[in-house]
Amino acid sequence: MQANHIRIAFALIMMAAALVAPFVVGPFWMALITQILIFGLLALAVDLLLGHAGLFSVCHASFFAVSAYTVAILQVRYGQPTLVAAPAGLLAGTLLAVLYGAAVRTRGVYFILITIAMGYIIWGAAYRWASFTGGDNGITNVPAPAIGGVALQSPIAYYYFVLGVVIALAFGYRILIRSPFGLSLRGIKGSESRMQSLGYRTTAHLYTAFVLSGVIASLAGVLYVYYNRFVNPVAASFNISIEVALMAIVGGSGTIIGPFIGAGIILGMRNWVSSFFHLHAAVMGLVFIITILWAPTGIMGIVNRLFGRGARAGDRPA
Repeated sequence: MQANHIRIAFALIMMAAALVAPFVVGPFWMALITQILIFGLLALAVDLLLGHAGLFSVCHASFFAVSAYTVAILQVRYGQPTLVAAPAGLLAGTLLAVLYGAAVRTRGVYFILITIAMGYIIWGAAYRWASFTGGDNGITNVPAPAIGGVALQSPIAYYYFVLGVVIALAFGYRILIRSPFGLSLRGIKGSESRMQSLGYRTTAHLYTAFVLSGVIASLAGVLYVYYNRFVNPVAASFNISIEVALMAIVGGSGTIIGPFIGAGIILGMRNWVSSFFHLHAAVMGLVFIITILWAPTGIMGIVNRLFGRGARAGDRPA
């Protein structure tokens, strides 16, 4: 019980810090925190499969990029409003997840390989189909989102909008993973054959989880393009898919707050290390190796062990 109280207090402190951040930090840190929220959301999408179903997807940058490109093309080239472009972007990424969900018919290394191939399809299209996507130049000058006639021009206003979306989705995600469906995914991760013997259609469950994960990744893509006001093939790259998986693992796979902590660590290190060391990707690789070898449960796993020990020590009589 004490451990639960500590976790709740920790979550409340983080939420309070996020609410007052615009009044405490400067523009650079505000931009970085907004990126952490967006990429943390993408990492959370990956972790729905990785942490709860045991599937390591390497194509989530595809859903992220397709939704971002859809919004950018509709707004910049066709002059569509936010209330049309944003849902269309979310729908486009979701439809791609519905198509790519066929990957759940495979398992293990075959699933990883087929999702890598799927990811490269979208990256190749974004890079080569220059007449439609702009190629390397991408699509620029995406207007600020306007909701009900109110444009979110201010970085602070957009930060609070992103924060509100992330908090709302985190509550919905918590309900999902604690539902019978979420528990069945845990069971499949533990022993798929046993769940099949109990009558569960495991492939159908994994397919549904894959599509839901694609929806979250697509939402992150919509938030990203409105934050960045620009999208290019980098958004669909293999590096993005790997980095967000690394965020989930470093922060603590199978948790809600872990992917956001991991996003803060990875993005913070990328900004800090790249300022004086051009091989910053090598540092990211070292972080991943160290995490896998000495902290496989990530930051949240370490915190939970410390809280658990504290709670057990407190429960013991003197």
